[in-house]
Amino acid sequence: MDIEYLDGEVDVEPLAALRARCAFRALGADELRQQLRGARWVVSAWAGAELVGLARAISDGITNAYVSSVMVDASWRRRGVGHELMRRLMDGRPAGMRWVLHAREDALEFYGAIGFTPATHMLWRGRR
Repeated sequence: MDIEYLDGEVDVEPLAALRARCAFRALGADELRQQLRGARWVVSAWAGAELVGLARAISDGITNAYVSSVMVDASWRRRGVGHELMRRLMDGRPAGMRWVLHAREDALEFYGAIGFTPATHMLWRGRR
C-alpha cells in the first residue's frame, strides 16, 4: 500500500490512536487540538484512512524550529516514512534555520542518519 503525505492539521481521533500505538503519553482531545494549532507545520502520513505517521514543528519561521511529536506506527517503521515526514517538514524552509529536537534514546540513530548531531549546552526544565 502506498503512503499519502498531507500538510496541515489532522483530526484528533486518529492522532490519539497513533500516539497510543507509538507509546506517547495520552492527551485529551482539547490538548491535542492545542498542540496542532500551536505548530507552525504539521505533516502526516496515511495508509488509506489510517494515520500511520506524524511530525510537527513549532517555529518563528525564520531562524529556529523545534521538531516535536514525530511518530511512526511500528508496522511502518524502517520503510522510509519517518525520513519522508522529516524531509517534508524541513524542506523549503529558510536555509539558515536551526532545527532542534528532544529525542528518545531509541531514536538517536534515526536522527543522526538524517543529519542531526548532539547538542552541547542544552538546558532542560521538566514539567512540574
